[in-house]
Amino acid sequence: MKPVLRKDAIFGFHTDLHAHQDDTVLWADLTEEMAENFLEEVKPDYFQFDCKGHYGYTSYHTQIGYASPGITKDALALWRKVTKKHGVALFVHYSGVFDWAVLQHHPEWAAKHADGTFNNLATSTFSPYVDEFLIPQLKEVITKYDIDGIWIDGDCWGAILDYSDKAIEEFTKATGITDIPKSPDESHWKEFLKFQREQFKRYVTKYLDALHE
Repeated sequence: MKPVLRKDAIFGFHTDLHAHQDDTVLWADLTEEMAENFLEEVKPDYFQFDCKGHYGYTSYHTQIGYASPGITKDALALWRKVTKKHGVALFVHYSGVFDWAVLQHHPEWAAKHADGTFNNLATSTFSPYVDEFLIPQLKEVITKYDIDGIWIDGDCWGAILDYSDKAIEEFTKATGITDIPKSPDESHWKEFLKFQREQFKRYVTKYLDALHE
């Protein structure tokens, strides 16, 4: 049985776990029988498994990033097996811009506020994060589990105005403006907002093109 495409799906089930460093017994009670019963009773068009939440810890054993220490079994593999059997699409929930764990190891990848402080949750779209972490990790989960799709969480609303050195450098290069606005009542504020929005589009396009390829 062929799964319904996401664009044609009417009803799906989404798990929103957001695994973290304090988890101890993730999936300890999950069985194939339980998953089978769920799909038979609920009959969703798709099932969306929590892959990596805003804390940055994965719900599967990753070789790329940081897995939650509470994982007790490969639940994603279990759901892939059962969803394939029942012809149900399997998607994953993945936090994009937001990643607390990676910023603990790479604080230089964080977006910077106008006052010069780094954000401890939002990565900079100008940083190596997308190339060295996000794309490789998503390729890993696609290859390892043969998933049908990905829902990126926390991207457009997770991104903040970025005053990192690279962001300022690129803004000046693109516009010639060296007087960087820090509030709406300063000159070039609209240009700065437009530049940041366009950068976000480039960031999204980059990982979409890489994964589609």
